[in-house]
Amino acid sequence: MSIATALGFRGRPEAREQSRTRILLSASLLIGGRPSPVHLLDLSKKGALGHAEEVPGTGQKIWLVCHGAEILARVAWVKGPRFGLAFDTSLTRAKLDHMLAAGRRALQDQGGAVQAA
Repeated sequence: MSIATALGFRGRPEAREQSRTRILLSASLLIGGRPSPVHLLDLSKKGALGHAEEVPGTGQKIWLVCHGAEILARVAWVKGPRFGLAFDTSLTRAKLDHMLAAGRRALQDQGGAVQAA
């Protein structure tokens, strides 16, 4: 058993296995087969931070569609318009690098300031 599990941190956002990279990417969530716009604010191989007007419920399975990728994910937590996504399958290094490059460019175009609606 890990120390994080013993202390009750397993599954909490601050107990991530991988660091995330700050980005800004427009994407879509498929919630019950219906598309809904989302902005990704950070990304790793195993998950992302999303911001949306229509927020899925904690524990809900969704599809994230972004830059040619269709990623099955579970909503790990929700706080206001922000939510954490845990991917069912880790992104490949190539797909992660492609998405990070696009997300960093968009963040630089915004002057480094991510605006939350």
